Amino acid sequence: MATILSVEGVFVSFGGVMAVANVSCDVGRQSVTSIIGPNGAGKTTLINVISGAITPTDGKVIFEGQDITALPPHRVAELGIARTYQNLRLFKHMSTLENVMVARHIKTKSGFFSCALKLPLSRRDERAIRENAWECLEFVGLTQWADMDAL
Repeated sequence: MATILSVEGVFVSFGGVMAVANVSCDVGRQSVTSIIGPNGAGKTTLINVISGAITPTDGKVIFEGQDITALPPHRVAELGIARTYQNLRLFKHMSTLENVMVARHIKTKSGFFSCALKLPLSRRDERAIRENAWECLEFVGLTQWADMDAL
């Protein structure tokens, strides 16, 4: 399986306290990977490094062959990596599919006026977002709840 993300020798320290020490791992394309460990093990810190919220003291994060270690979070998100928080908040009265679609709007080419006027570019963007969101639901086995409202 092809590697899409590599974490290479990442260290993070906060005022002399080592939060992450020499972490390396590879994540394959189309795979599901988890980070497990006890409280205080550095899991959240590592996710923050990968998403660009924290710059590591040492080491690198490589995404699709590009060093993204020093990129700010909004640039990392534009590449397709973003984090969520444990206090997940769904948009009420939107379907599961629509909630997944929200995450893809950062990838659109159409702007506010194109969307407001429903110009062809915005309609194409919306179709592509819907198709991608459906694929994501298929990947995690949630298509049966695609039309269910998030309560």
